[in-house]
Amino acid sequence: MQWLAVCCLFVLLSVSAQSQNQICTIFTEAKKDGFKAMALVGLAQNLPDSLLDDVVPLVAEAFAMGIQCCSDEPLEDCNRDVADLFQSAVCSSESLVEKSNLKHCCEKTATERTHCFVDHKAKIPRDLSLTSELPAADQCEDFMEDRKAFVESFIFRFSKRNTMLPPHVILAITKSYGEVLATCCGKSEAEAQTCFNTKKPTFQHFVRNRVNELKALCIVTKKYGDRIVKAKKMIQYSQKMPQASFQEMRGIVDKIVATTAPCCSGDMITCMKWRKVLVDEVCGDRSVLSRAAGLKACCKEHAIDRGSCVEAMKPDAKPGSLSERYDLHADIAAVCHTFTKTPDVALGKLIYELSVRHPESSQQVILRFAKDAEQAFLQCCDKEDHAECVKTALADSNIDKMITDEIEYYKKVCAAEAALGDYNFEKSMMVYYTRIMPQASFVQLHIVSETVADVFHGCCKDQPGHLVLPCAEEKLTNMLDTTCNDYSSINPRIAHCCNQSYSMRRPCILAIQPDTEFTPPELDANNIHMGPEVCTKNSKDLLLSGKKLLYGLVRHKTTITEEQLKTISANYYTLKEKCCAAEDKAACFTEAGARLLAESAELVKV
Repeated sequence: MQWLAVCCLFVLLSVSAQSQNQICTIFTEAKKDGFKAMALVGLAQNLPDSLLDDVVPLVAEAFAMGIQCCSDEPLEDCNRDVADLFQSAVCSSESLVEKSNLKHCCEKTATERTHCFVDHKAKIPRDLSLTSELPAADQCEDFMEDRKAFVESFIFRFSKRNTMLPPHVILAITKSYGEVLATCCGKSEAEAQTCFNTKKPTFQHFVRNRVNELKALCIVTKKYGDRIVKAKKMIQYSQKMPQASFQEMRGIVDKIVATTAPCCSGDMITCMKWRKVLVDEVCGDRSVLSRAAGLKACCKEHAIDRGSCVEAMKPDAKPGSLSERYDLHADIAAVCHTFTKTPDVALGKLIYELSVRHPESSQQVILRFAKDAEQAFLQCCDKEDHAECVKTALADSNIDKMITDEIEYYKKVCAAEAALGDYNFEKSMMVYYTRIMPQASFVQLHIVSETVADVFHGCCKDQPGHLVLPCAEEKLTNMLDTTCNDYSSINPRIAHCCNQSYSMRRPCILAIQPDTEFTPPELDANNIHMGPEVCTKNSKDLLLSGKKLLYGLVRHKTTITEEQLKTISANYYTLKEKCCAAEDKAACFTEAGARLLAESAELVKV
């Protein structure tokens, strides 16, 4: 059992198979608390039916083994194969095999057994609950009494519910939640709850973004393959490290993409091994480090935190020698020469040249231009007058104008968000998405509108004007990946857009008009939720009831005008104020609600 905890740690933070005394290497790099935390994540994710009391002794054994492997006389087992060691330890325990339903895996050997363990883990139900719903006072009491025990419990519970999240993400989420509690606890009970209520949405925003980003990457990998993932990562990291050369960036991107498939499959041994190799190699490249200030700072971080730091780092300053714009037409002879032999290399170089010059652009805008360029190259590069041909083919595709237009669009949305306020903006998103996909359930559209509002709230508030575009469009694209994956069959228009090329889906969806072919439901009290239950002072409940009202009205008539919505909403809130003050609330809602429904139906007349 001692080796089980150690191997779970290795599932998360593996070194190359050729390393000697792997456990000592990990113990030294992760340090005491990091070593224990990583072991805890591994155990919780792989043995979801275990209790914390079952796992804590195993973590302690892992720590003791780390010390032993770093002694002058390490055991021979310190160098055994990680996957085999972990699986053998699990399979040797009848209680663990039975408790975790792993008998069918333990009957296999070698690669088949490894695949079985990965498949088993992938099928464990997931629950993306973000935090405990306990009052702040109760959480603070536990946190202040024993911080390490509280953090341990949080890691364990969150890891069990989110078995496919990479360990470094779970530890980053844990760290963020710990910071919330450290800030709020120690105040009076009322002040702590107020502080917690204020900080919690920001924390939830952070978690949702990380989870959506990882889920979207896996969806894109599955649907579009490595080619799109490489292009996205080339843009992302060229913008962050404009000092790196194209060849250096190609090497980094290839290593990043190599981690995607195993991480998305749940094979955390391979995932974390390649992730660590990637970070070690990048941080070991003194030539790149000497030019990339952001990367250099991240490489000084704790071993466990380096990868997350690199993912989150802001763009470095551009090299002084870099021209303001990339002149594709001046370089077209070399571009076409490369394109006829290795098209993806030529397109990768184009994407790189645009990305290092335009950190203010989103990945999507650069991919849209690259798509236009690819069509021009296919049409022209074999021709004798390829330079003029490409210039003509790209006459309507100007990367600077494309970026400027998109920035202006997002600035207008940010202005609308600021003018309306958070809740009214979220309601407006509910109206918009109900118009174009009224077939979706309230819960589905509630999540979509909440996510969109969350994206703009964060990006409009936190990002300087010139970085709103990459912030907002990338997060909206992550949401779109999930929407297309889960809801593409909702109606033919959504399906059509979701089957467009990767970068053209959002413009396609923005062009969708209200669905007039939808058979509308009748207006009734169930559709607009009139009853005593709406008499609440809770702001979130009020928002929810308001969104349900709008959902029912727009589904009844997808082309309902803004004026009609305002009129009905005003009448509804007048009715609500009257009935919530009435002695017999239910009777008031029944009587007055029937009149409101009749008046509303007459007003919109489908």
